[in-house]
Amino acid sequence: MASPLHAILRPAAAAIRRSSAQLLRQVVRPMATASRHVSLSGYIVPRSQSSNSNSNSNNGELEVGELEGAKFKVEPLRRVGEDSATMRARLLYQSRKRGTLESDLLLSTFAAEHLSQMTPEQLRQYDLFLDENDWDIYYWATQEPPTGQNADHEVQQDTTDKKDTLPPPSSPPPSPRAGEWAQTVGTFKPAYRPVPARWADSEILKLLKEHVKTRGAVGKGGMAFMPSLEESR
Repeated sequence: MASPLHAILRPAAAAIRRSSAQLLRQVVRPMATASRHVSLSGYIVPRSQSSNSNSNSNNGELEVGELEGAKFKVEPLRRVGEDSATMRARLLYQSRKRGTLESDLLLSTFAAEHLSQMTPEQLRQYDLFLDENDWDIYYWATQEPPTGQNADHEVQQDTTDKKDTLPPPSSPPPSPRAGEWAQTVGTFKPAYRPVPARWADSEILKLLKEHVKTRGAVGKGGMAFMPSLEESR
């Protein structure tokens, strides 16, 4: 037999459960819906709604924010109304806070040397360039187009198949080639990633490639350390 106290508390507990369930439906469901359409880097939209969804459909290139096989793309957020000082500060931060260490070192050293001298048009290009995938940026800047009889093979090579590119386990690790970056170890050569048409004639990518060659030269110190903020201004 339930006590008088239980008889009093049971309706109150039921009312609390109903209120909690209603609150969850009001708060969690909109958040879950929004999470399917917004990310930290931009808005997630179907490809058919993208302004550039058909621009490269004939050459097989992925647009910014597209994933192979996916039916959506992440549209990068666009800042408006920034003055040049604010834009340079934001681009400096975005150059230093990437998704991989390699990109952090590559773009932070590049920004330290070039960002303060960029023209408004170069700043606009660099802003768009930073929306690209980190590994794409890294390989576009560091790889040279394949030449000779193995060119087609290098472009199509699967980067996950390392059996033919790594030395046998019993052999000693090879020494880095002269001119490699200070953090580069070994001689594994990943598949070549072609530069898409949208960046083929880019002044920013050209500057970045020259930066890699200059900093990677023997005696230049490589890119083993991120420059301080004082050095980057």
